[in-house]
Amino acid sequence: MAVNLELRRLKTEKHYYLAEKILQDIINFSTPDKSTIEQLYGAEKASIILNNIQKYLNDNKSALRIPREHNINAPSEIFHARGTVEKNKNFQKIHSALLRYELPEISDLKIFYGNYTENVFKIIKTYEELNLKRKCELCAATHLNRVGAVTYQLKMDDKGLFKYSTVAFMHDSIEDLLDFGDFKKTGGIDIKKYHKFLDDFIPPEFQQSVMTLTNHYNFIFNYIVYKLYESDKAISLKNILHILEKLVKQKLEDLNIYVEKMLRLLSNKIIEENILENAKWECYKNLYLSGIAESSKELNDFRLFEIKGIDLSDNAHGKEALSVEAKIRNTNKNVLWGILGYSMQSSWAPLNNHIQEIIEDALLSAEVIILNDLLQKQSSQDFVMSALYKINKLEPIFYI
Repeated sequence: MAVNLELRRLKTEKHYYLAEKILQDIINFSTPDKSTIEQLYGAEKASIILNNIQKYLNDNKSALRIPREHNINAPSEIFHARGTVEKNKNFQKIHSALLRYELPEISDLKIFYGNYTENVFKIIKTYEELNLKRKCELCAATHLNRVGAVTYQLKMDDKGLFKYSTVAFMHDSIEDLLDFGDFKKTGGIDIKKYHKFLDDFIPPEFQQSVMTLTNHYNFIFNYIVYKLYESDKAISLKNILHILEKLVKQKLEDLNIYVEKMLRLLSNKIIEENILENAKWECYKNLYLSGIAESSKELNDFRLFEIKGIDLSDNAHGKEALSVEAKIRNTNKNVLWGILGYSMQSSWAPLNNHIQEIIEDALLSAEVIILNDLLQKQSSQDFVMSALYKINKLEPIFYI
């Protein structure tokens, strides 16, 4: 059964089951009982809050929206692997060093990365030299190590082999480290620098796998933002497409395919607000995730797609450090990965178990986001309305 520790905490609150009942009524397009509203928010505010909910239901009810049911039998393999590896003394020592921005011992790293430990160590050293941090201010390499160690704990590799744990560790390295490329110095995206990074940091036999897991679209967007800033131009869809058209004409070898896909996709999209974030989201859901799925299917190796799921699960596990908008997008990414995984129609049991776990965890996480609002006693009108807006943003999770 999937586990959500934040939901467990919420269930200890006095009025949790009242808020949970209201949430389920709204999701199922049913008007909550007035007595339930009164018990949660008081008789003085009940009528106005109920009226707001009723108006929302009237405006949003659709026969096409079928509520997603909980999967009470969903496995919790990733959750338990994360818990188990955190008890491992070698993992503890590695993680402690990373949190202090110190280099871990080679002997500890070898437990998880075997004969590829030197490559992993070099990447860790570069992260620390660049002082790369996550939004929570912790060393960014902690995420890489946890994803790699959980992959190891899930026994994706045969004994004595460390391919998948190493690839899992390296999954963000190209995007993170090449983000610090000096575009001004090179005059553009330097394909030679890209290949040099691969040769310096990634073992040749793993380069294709790491490239598959890399969100090259984000890397290209970083360059686009730099060019627009440099020329003092606004971030508009028109300007983004103009730079992509120029990039298509350049000899970017491995990267050309990503540029061409971005140009085709965004040329057929209408994006009128939050241009950069929404353009990135379109590329993420339509190009990046589907690219991993296609490669996994072509190679008949679903481990890469599984590793992406472990990565997303780890991001979801640490989502409390994110803004509400980032939490919503992160949760949507998880269910999007799961839906895409199901579309692959694989008979590979480990993948299907992880799909069930991550979709159920996404549903539980979405409920936590809404319940946190519904349980607020002060400014309750505001929080209830905010919860209603968020339900719409979380539509891919709440409805099938």
